[in-house]
Parts: sequence; structure tokens; C-alpha cells
Amino acid sequence: MSQHTPQASTTDPSVVTITFLLVSGKKTSLGFKSTDTIEDVKRHVFEDWPKDWVDEMPSSPQSLKILYLGKFLADDSTLESNKIPQGSTTIVHLTIKAPEPEHHGNVSQY
Repeated sequence: MSQHTPQASTTDPSVVTITFLLVSGKKTSLGFKSTDTIEDVKRHVFEDWPKDWVDEMPSSPQSLKILYLGKFLADDSTLESNKIPQGSTTIVHLTIKAPEPEHHGNVSQY
């Protein structure tokens, strides 16, 4: 399990500080270990979802996507393998996938 701290500072050189930026312009920062996977990061973002972002709350960690340097990061990759540095703050874009519409069997429209 990762060590994460809301509003992380860059004073600890072993901490990977990430600022998450939503399309709406809202942002928040959290700290992680370089060995944390993207799946761990998404889970912690979901669990520590800022109170002032409640109108944009995702349905699950799986509905979050992290975009860094023009690519979506794979859940099984680590912060280190994605070259996200320790000791400084890195800004990433956070997107929220809309929930899938429910299908009610073979309903046809007339």
C-alpha cells in the first residue's frame, strides 16, 4: 500500500508529488512512492477525492484516466517506469470516464 499525503510538499526527496488537473481547471496534489502503480494512484485519488470536487465524483477508480506527456498511463505501470520524478511536483491531467448507459435487454423502439 502506498504512503500518500493530501497536499504533499516537495521537501522529502523520496516523495513523488503529483498535481492532478481536471478539465474544469480544478487541481489537487498528493504524494506517492515511485514504486506505486497507476492503479494504486487512481485508487488513492478516488479515496481522497476533494470535497469541493463532489459534482465531478467518479463512480469508481476504474473510471479515472491519468494523462502524462500526451499518453494515458497503464494501470499496471509504476510512477517510476513512467519517468515521473521524485522530489519535485509533476502535473498530470485527470479525466473521468462517463458511466456506461444501462442496456435493458432487447428493447426496440417503434
